Amino acid sequence: METEPLNGSEEITPMLATSFPDNHSESQSAHSIQETSRIIIDDAKLLETNSQWQEAKVEGPPTSCDSDPSYEDSIDESMDNDEEEKPKLTTHQKLSMVLIILATLANTMSFSILAAFFPIEAEAKGMSQSVIGFVFTAYSLASSVGSPICGKFLPVVGARFMFIAGSFLVGGSNMMFGLVGDMPTLATFTAFCFLLRVVEGLGLAASFTSASAILAHTFPDLKGTVVSLNDVMVGIGFAAGPAIGGLLYQAGGFRLPFFICGGFDLLVVVINVAIMPQYACESQTTGSFKKVLTLPAMWLALGVSLIVNSTYGFIDPTLALHLKELQFDVVEISCMFGLLGGSYAIASIFWGYIADKKKNTRIMISIGSFGCAMFFLFLGPSPLLNINPHKYIIVASIVIGAVSMAMVAMPTLVDMLITSQWYGLPQGLGDMGVISGLWLSSTSIGVTIGAPLGGLLTDHLGFSKAGTVLAGVNIATMLVICFFGLWEFRCGKGRREPRKGEL
Repeated sequence: METEPLNGSEEITPMLATSFPDNHSESQSAHSIQETSRIIIDDAKLLETNSQWQEAKVEGPPTSCDSDPSYEDSIDESMDNDEEEKPKLTTHQKLSMVLIILATLANTMSFSILAAFFPIEAEAKGMSQSVIGFVFTAYSLASSVGSPICGKFLPVVGARFMFIAGSFLVGGSNMMFGLVGDMPTLATFTAFCFLLRVVEGLGLAASFTSASAILAHTFPDLKGTVVSLNDVMVGIGFAAGPAIGGLLYQAGGFRLPFFICGGFDLLVVVINVAIMPQYACESQTTGSFKKVLTLPAMWLALGVSLIVNSTYGFIDPTLALHLKELQFDVVEISCMFGLLGGSYAIASIFWGYIADKKKNTRIMISIGSFGCAMFFLFLGPSPLLNINPHKYIIVASIVIGAVSMAMVAMPTLVDMLITSQWYGLPQGLGDMGVISGLWLSSTSIGVTIGAPLGGLLTDHLGFSKAGTVLAGVNIATMLVICFFGLWEFRCGKGRREPRKGEL
């Protein structure tokens, strides 16, 4: 009895194949080979499919490769384009930057013009030296209180309005300050001096807070660079204001400096009203102090900002007398202050760029704190070093100190903004305003307490020992930052890890 030939489409297992008669061995063998080959091919295809699925799962989102075969090509092409073409600044960004730094320069010049001649006029009116000092510090106190309040209500009133209104208060109060010399009594003269300085401090708080928030919001990838550039304008304004004020005072008396600088400030306000763009906010709700201040990293950055600005404030009333004791003449002392301010300004821009590029703000602050400690140890020099105070050591110390203080001061705001992003806070103008306000408040408080603290320590300990104390404070700051980073990144519940593509 003949058996029908085997159909190639039938499935035959090895066990069934062994049960066929011997006369069909050739057909069975051929069919088994075909089936075995088909199974091997099917297994290879299945293995290839699984490998492709696993590779897609590891290297991309589940829908990336399966849904679009050209996905990888488009990603490669976009990466090549990103490497070849860097994003250019828009007209909106350029206009915002120019107008803000121009207003910042005008505001700080208006504030600082009275430093050269006001004490002379006030003393002639009968005001004591201590009251004159309080007139100067009234600005810092008003700014430290007003900055967080302005940051809180920034999205409610609008960033553009707050910036222009703050500049208007600065320019207007500055022009009115030129009239206080006509006050008939010492009491009215003193009262209006304090009142106008407080108004000016609140205006600067509104202007600076909104400026920092606008810059951080408008330049999301260049926060440190643009904020440092604006801070350089602050330094230039504080340096140029007294010089211009003194020249105008000699040329036209007490009123002229205030009328000229205040008028220039109001002219800038008119320009900003005419051409400054609007800055819309996604949500009109205000930022949350509670959410910001519940993050331990925020307190760390604010504390560092306060310490470094106290350090800078310590230098103002003490450095000139110390240099005079070291046989520096007036011209050399002036050059040392110019070297300090110039080095700080240049370093601020550089460190702001590095903070944007590398995001290693904690490392920068730690190294900068160590540099500040070395600055005070060699500036004295400290009794711990047992070295003679040569002029070239003092010059090198001042350069190192300026660069180090900029390395600490500039990354603090960038660190707060990075912290807010890592912990998932909204990145709108509301929270930007709160962060900027708190940062500026810590800056103002540091400057306020730095000058009297420096005078007090120098009177009781001498400059060298007082500098040694500040060196110890900066070393302690460095250690706190290092241990906090160890807790945050390795041990504590506050460990933060930036998600891929966030920064």
